[in-house]
Amino acid sequence: MKSRAPKFVGDERELDLAELGIKLWACPHCGRSGTLIGHGYLRGYAERGQELVVRGRRIFCSNRQRRPGCGRTLSVLVATAISGFVVRALTLFRFAQEVVLGLSLGAAWRAAAAGAFSVWSGYRLWRRLGAAQSALRSRLCREHGPPACAHSEPLAALLAHFRVVFPNAVSPFSEFQARLQHGLFDRSA
Repeated sequence: MKSRAPKFVGDERELDLAELGIKLWACPHCGRSGTLIGHGYLRGYAERGQELVVRGRRIFCSNRQRRPGCGRTLSVLVATAISGFVVRALTLFRFAQEVVLGLSLGAAWRAAAAGAFSVWSGYRLWRRLGAAQSALRSRLCREHGPPACAHSEPLAALLAHFRVVFPNAVSPFSEFQARLQHGLFDRSA
């Protein structure tokens, strides 16, 4: 039985450990195993500051030197990163919690991001989170039924559902990505 390459790993340390079994993984594009090799780190800006941080690892399905691979690449991301964003999953979760607690979007964003990003970044992420709620709820319902929630904000029910599925997680959004191997803003259910 071939194992699939993960989309997310828990932390940077697991990026290195994952490479130990990389030859056993099947390429998601061509299905062949034994052809995947490490192809560099994915780096991006940190939430605060100008330094570059590791956000994931690029994997190459080698078709060089008569190898039977397809020549395509895939990425394995650290679960704390949100694909395409500098903002970390924990910051987004704190932002959503602050809104549910009653703060306005701007005030909640300033409290969660601690001034590292403009307020417009918070508005954009809020829209993305709202658009992804349906797919997130579908994924969470596969793990556990939705809890009762009397809050008027639809996001409150979603956050309560995250807390039920991942009760001990510091960042349920990160844990969602790591355990379910599904991106936070992926639309497919």
